[in-house]
Amino acid sequence: MNTLKTKLIQAGILKIEPGQFTLLVVTGLAALFGIISLLTSSSLIALSVCVCVFAQLLDNFRSRIQTETLKVNLEWPKFLDSIHSAAWAGASLEQAILDSISVAPPKLSWALLEFEKDQGSGLALETSLDNLKARLANPIADRFIEITRLASNSGGRGYLNALRAQALQLRLENATWNEIQVKQNWILGTAKLAVLAPWLVLVLLGMRPETAVAFQSEIGMAVLAIGLVASLLAFRLIRTLGALPARARILAA
Repeated sequence: MNTLKTKLIQAGILKIEPGQFTLLVVTGLAALFGIISLLTSSSLIALSVCVCVFAQLLDNFRSRIQTETLKVNLEWPKFLDSIHSAAWAGASLEQAILDSISVAPPKLSWALLEFEKDQGSGLALETSLDNLKARLANPIADRFIEITRLASNSGGRGYLNALRAQALQLRLENATWNEIQVKQNWILGTAKLAVLAPWLVLVLLGMRPETAVAFQSEIGMAVLAIGLVASLLAFRLIRTLGALPARARILAA
């Protein structure tokens, strides 16, 4: 449940608890199973379709996590610009970060508030930055934290230029990632629809009594099993071949 809760937060689903989400999915699949069973008079066809739909839902959930991650990355440059402005106005490194919490990506605010508590409790900046890096666990955050650490050790020298360079680099990266993801989603969506289409046709054909009877035989069950395995393998191949490389945390250690 803890893992599911983390995934829900990453997907931007904040108002639903893991138990409620699980119940919602199970209830939806059960309702779909009942409807298809009534239409086709075949529990085997209904079960096969539900398994494919569940695979599709799982894949869509993963895609939503990627989309939400990109949204957070798109908000980072504005946060860096705010810190740059505060530091340019004469604020210290720590104060510039604290003053910019209000414009930070919403999903990162909690970690920055914890950073504020660390600073308020008297922790050294070095330790507070280590804690912040562990909480955010993000390659963009790693770069920002290490830039801040280096600037702190060198008396703030070059910090403004480094922030500006990182914000510019992020905007270019985000534009590229966004363009790639839009094209990828279109291609993957078409491929997933091609996998689901035969099952939709099967449901329509299954409304004829002779079709439902045919799939109750050994040959019919074998055809269903082969089709189900092929569909699941197709979903797996689509996800594997169409996966975008994740940004590596080079500065995680």
